Amino acid sequence: MNRFAACYVTLSLLIAMSASAGSAPLSKLQARAAHFAAPHAEFSRPWTEGISPTLENQVFDATYHVLPSHNILKVYVFDAPSYGAAGIRFSARVPHQLQDLSLDEMEHEAALIIRTTFDQFPSLRSIDVWATIPVALARQKAIENTVFSVSAERSVYDAVRNQGLSDAAFLGAFGQVWAAAEVRR
Repeated sequence: MNRFAACYVTLSLLIAMSASAGSAPLSKLQARAAHFAAPHAEFSRPWTEGISPTLENQVFDATYHVLPSHNILKVYVFDAPSYGAAGIRFSARVPHQLQDLSLDEMEHEAALIIRTTFDQFPSLRSIDVWATIPVALARQKAIENTVFSVSAERSVYDAVRNQGLSDAAFLGAFGQVWAAAEVRR
């Protein structure tokens, strides 16, 4: 349960208890519950979980629209005056299908994410991108497996951005790129 849901449930219980006990003015508790029930930036976007929700929403909007499969799952951003970093997780399964992305497709989407994010958000110094594939529902598990990841630094990006590299070579310039054995090659 997220923070919003926990607060809402707690306040709903308090309202119900006070109404039955007559111990507190109902209107004050209702006003407090309404405050928590209202959409807040920090609670309203399921794809953001870091400490800079406004920037997270902007990164999500920028990257979601460049992917062929539209499958950004989570965006995390730490934005301090001297250093900004983002983590972006995308699904390596085509939405509403059982088709998993191939390694080439994952590399292409990761390269698009890195290029778009660095180009549109100059304050970010590093980006971690990883792809997950959900475990089949037939296994009755609600977990996801990371099958691909890459960490990109702006200094490297600035050095290779205009070299016309393939997606694999572009990602390889950042050093260690990890792809799980179960990824289609």
